[in-house]
Amino acid sequence: MKKIFFVIVFFTFSYVGAGQVTELTGYAPQFSDSYLLLQEIENPISGSSRVTDTLFIQEDGTFNQKIKISKATWLYVLTGLFKIYIYVEPNTGYEIELPPKTKKSQSNIRNPFFKPMLAHIKVNRVYNISDTTNTIEDINTKIFSFDTLLAKKNQELRMARSQQKAFDTDSLIFALEDIFKHDTNRYFKDYRYYRYGIIKINSRDTRLKDIYDKYLAFDRPKLDNPAFMDLFGEMYKDFIFYYSRTEEGEGINYLINALHQYDSLKTRLIEHEAVPDEEYAELVILKEISDTYFKNYNKKEALLMILDSINMHSSFPEHQRIAKMIKEHLIRLKKGNFPPGFNLPDMDNQYKTLDDFKGKYVYLSFCTTDNYSCLMEFPFLKVLHNQHKDHLQIVTIIVAEDIMDMQEFMIRNGYNWTSLFYDDNEELLRDYDIRAYPTNFLIGPEGKLIQSPAILATEGFEQQLFRIMRARGDL
Repeated sequence: MKKIFFVIVFFTFSYVGAGQVTELTGYAPQFSDSYLLLQEIENPISGSSRVTDTLFIQEDGTFNQKIKISKATWLYVLTGLFKIYIYVEPNTGYEIELPPKTKKSQSNIRNPFFKPMLAHIKVNRVYNISDTTNTIEDINTKIFSFDTLLAKKNQELRMARSQQKAFDTDSLIFALEDIFKHDTNRYFKDYRYYRYGIIKINSRDTRLKDIYDKYLAFDRPKLDNPAFMDLFGEMYKDFIFYYSRTEEGEGINYLINALHQYDSLKTRLIEHEAVPDEEYAELVILKEISDTYFKNYNKKEALLMILDSINMHSSFPEHQRIAKMIKEHLIRLKKGNFPPGFNLPDMDNQYKTLDDFKGKYVYLSFCTTDNYSCLMEFPFLKVLHNQHKDHLQIVTIIVAEDIMDMQEFMIRNGYNWTSLFYDDNEELLRDYDIRAYPTNFLIGPEGKLIQSPAILATEGFEQQLFRIMRARGDL
């Protein structure tokens, strides 16, 4: 069975338990004899996910599979240039249409700032799993209709703002709500209101406190609702950074960087009129650290200590879990830590992991076969391999169209060190924060990062390696 890198993402932050299921059925001959990887969002603050299940498309193009869920949730389908989504509920089946088979271009894959476009998945029918003849009203159709109208109005708002024209957002919201106000579905009502909050932010004429009072104050934070998380994200983007530069926020940076006082930081944030309580204050802190850690607004070690404090002392178990995951993600490439693992095919299509190279220094390089800087790097890698292969393992992960491109390139140029095909694993590129090619890392014999990132071979890596080995007593 062929593998398609086409991902359905469960937008839920709690582990899916037994007892409740949703069902996906349909006909997708464009993906026949293949499977789709299923993921769930583990961290609603950062959006990080993990694979949880697999959806199989049969040879005849049909699929019919029950998937465990614990509550109503969102499923996202990544299809190259698009992220297609659907809202599903327990004990409910969905007959859906999958989009045409698409694949991102290599330039999009290599672009660290690429983001797929959002689109609704087409739902043909919704039914009760225990009685498939019982058709159910579909909330997806309502959300699609609402989002279509909202997108049009948002475009009008952006156009008016670009032309410096007045735009009455209250009238816009009233007109939209008048269309859907008789719908009694609570989830759909919340969804609309969160979206209205984003419109008010885009209008730039409303205080954060007023937005909170109007659109968020009626309930606790809903971390499993993407519309809530979108509004929360827009409201509190770089919040601490800007607040700390006001007269009211004076001293916040000192609390973070010098004192590392997590409780005092929460107290100071709650003093702001748009941060109502401890729960919101912690969420703002978690978002700020997740979003700005690498921007160097604050000392990295101080931010990690605050995450530790939330993990150990928060009154909210979900915040503890999120803090732990954020820290694990942020330090994944820190010197002295074990780097992200992988399982990739080599020139002979034999899969290799990092553990296969333990015992030697590993010079791990991410390259392409057509990047000028990479092409300049390869001859230097060849020299390193020929002269130091007794104690240094060169491992190059090649980002190419397919494995045959890698094989042909390596053979044609007479390069015989270990090369691995990235195997369409875009998550790996994100794990290693690959923003340019080449990007290199030096891993010690025990498997921990020594240089992250490492100096390039063309910039004197060999001399650096000798100094490192002498300092560690290996020369």
